Formats: sequence, structure tokens, C-alpha cells
Amino acid sequence: MTHEQRAAILQQLAHALEHRRLLAPTRIALDIIAPMSFLAGQAALFINPLIPAGRWHSYVAALSDQEGWNVLRDMLETPDC
Repeated sequence: MTHEQRAAILQQLAHALEHRRLLAPTRIALDIIAPMSFLAGQAALFINPLIPAGRWHSYVAALSDQEGWNVLRDMLETPDC
């Protein structure tokens, strides 16, 4: 997955969270798991075969490593997501 593809997928996720007014809880959750982002990425890789193909599969692929979690956290910290 390229950096641009990852950014586009995570931008969609950030907009969906903003639309559902879940930015604050998501920011708190990301701050809590920040020290364990490697383990969160490994958990995403573990559940990848268990989810159906489609939108969720793209989200899991984008969050499958520490960089994905950091990009999402940075996106959610900007005021316009």
C-alpha cells in the first residue's frame, strides 16, 4: 500500500468519525494505545483474514503498522480532519 493510498483511506475514516461525532473518544483511545501501536498493528494483521473484503479490509490494511496509527492520530489532531 502506498503512502497516498493509506492517507486517502485514513482520511475517509477520519471523516466518518467526525460525521458520527466520535473524534474526542477516538483521540483518547489513540492516545491510550500510542505506546502500544506496534501491538495494535499486529492485532490488525491478526484480524485481517477474519473480516470480509471491502471498506473494513482497507481500514485494517491501512492500520496494519505503527505508521498508520501515527498518520490517523495526526489527521484527527487537525481541526478540519
